[in-house]
Amino acid sequence: MFATADAGLAGAAGVATPPLNSFRHYRHLTLELAISQFKLRYTQSVLGYLWSLIKPAMIFAITYFIFVDLFKINDGTKFYGLQVLLGVVVWTFFAECTSSSMAAIASNGGLIRKAYFPRSILVIAASLSALFTFLINLVIVFVIAVALHQIDIGLRIVMVIPLLLELYLLAFGISLFLSALFVQFHDVSHLWEVLMQLLFYASGIMFSLTYVLQRLHLALEVGAKKPQTPHLVWIVQVMAANPIMQTIEDLRHALLTPVAPWTELVVSGHLAAVHQYAALNAAWEVPVPFLVVILAVTGGALTFRSRARSFAENL
Repeated sequence: MFATADAGLAGAAGVATPPLNSFRHYRHLTLELAISQFKLRYTQSVLGYLWSLIKPAMIFAITYFIFVDLFKINDGTKFYGLQVLLGVVVWTFFAECTSSSMAAIASNGGLIRKAYFPRSILVIAASLSALFTFLINLVIVFVIAVALHQIDIGLRIVMVIPLLLELYLLAFGISLFLSALFVQFHDVSHLWEVLMQLLFYASGIMFSLTYVLQRLHLALEVGAKKPQTPHLVWIVQVMAANPIMQTIEDLRHALLTPVAPWTELVVSGHLAAVHQYAALNAAWEVPVPFLVVILAVTGGALTFRSRARSFAENL
């Protein structure tokens, strides 16, 4: 997969090998691998790099048509189409990052058997390759928003960087976990595909958590303080704990709305109405997604480290 970096890894096994703690050496090697994979992903296709733009655009068009035009679902927020597009771009990155990184170890058995280097750089390189595409798409969304005058730029925009870091760490932590298991258990890829379908609908891509809260609030009022739609309670709980949903929601606030990230859920009047039924509270919704990210990175790193020594014999 990483043909152009093969020589670099082979050299890493020779006499002139820098010490394994040479961060500079592996930093450049990781970047070389990431750029190599990014180029190889599109080299044999007719449209080339345009696919990095076409794919999220097609996903957006299909989902928008099904939910908005066909089923008339619209949360009524300003710039709804652009908010959906931003959600699709974020989701596409997460999906591509975890899917491509999952096979990063298994598809590079030759390199692993003939050179000694930190195995994690293969996963880092795969995740960075997906990140390159994501940043390009994010710039495109930003340009579209500016062109359509559908952007609200303020001090909130500085929150984009920590939000992107949170998203990347989540995807990277999960990628470490999946890639470590995939070496021995290929069934992981099929299970992950199913989980991805569930996550897609629990990530607030087509409608925000605020919209779901409003629906639940309405159900509570109509049902005399007892939910007539109990599935909404479960949806709210899953979405509120989902870091992908939080990133999408907060990126929308940072770029497209005058509401600062993380504040809408805390100050929303709808939350007070559903707390006793949805088991939510203002002190819970903000930190839980961050804890999920920390658990993903820690769990992924520990799993990867414990299984790394057996990679060569399982490939």
